[in-house]
Amino acid sequence: EIFLGSLLVLILVRTIQYNMTRMHDKYLHTNCLAALANMSAYVQNLHPYVCQKFVSLLEYMGKRYIHVTDQSRTVLQIDDELPSSDLSVLEEVLRMLLEILNSFFTSQLKNNINLLYTILYKKEIFGMFRSNPNFQDIMQNIDIVLLFFTSHLESMDHNSSVSEVSEILKAAASTWSKEKLKKLPELKFKYVEEGQPEEFFIPYLWSVVFHSSEIYWNSKNILIFNPHKTS
Repeated sequence: EIFLGSLLVLILVRTIQYNMTRMHDKYLHTNCLAALANMSAYVQNLHPYVCQKFVSLLEYMGKRYIHVTDQSRTVLQIDDELPSSDLSVLEEVLRMLLEILNSFFTSQLKNNINLLYTILYKKEIFGMFRSNPNFQDIMQNIDIVLLFFTSHLESMDHNSSVSEVSEILKAAASTWSKEKLKKLPELKFKYVEEGQPEEFFIPYLWSVVFHSSEIYWNSKNILIFNPHKTS
């Protein structure tokens, strides 16, 4: 059983990861991140699987960022998975993911115990962000959350079940106050359509049809791919 909000978050997270590893389309991940950011203040009861995928994306992007940063400091050739020129794109995506996590904590922490559990379980991944000045302001809030809830788990047995840990987190969340967190700008994005969008979308949609359908098309005779060709 999964709620619609969790399903939408999962689709966006999977799309972002696929785009960052395969397509490298800045337009796509920018819009997916904006949609995810707009949802972050309202989504409740995220499914455990969705929480794992979100944190896995954050971990992957963090490791990739460190790898590309290290490689950019040398004369070694970086592999083709993600060009070094896209280091700023990686940084942008990482910062947005951390801001989205901060938004979850600020607005819906008490209603997202599964996300809180996953973050605490994988808290070691945040070490890679603390020393980076580009992320330190957001990490201050995340560290406050980690320290607060970790302190409530210190007395628990290491063999405690997931349900037992979740109950402790729920009890601790009832005493949590978001006033502990530094107030950051609200994540709210609005889609602004560029002038004459059909110049992009119509050729793009037909290119999808051309490459995905099993119908034979002679590309030389398709005027939309050959605008200077006369019929």
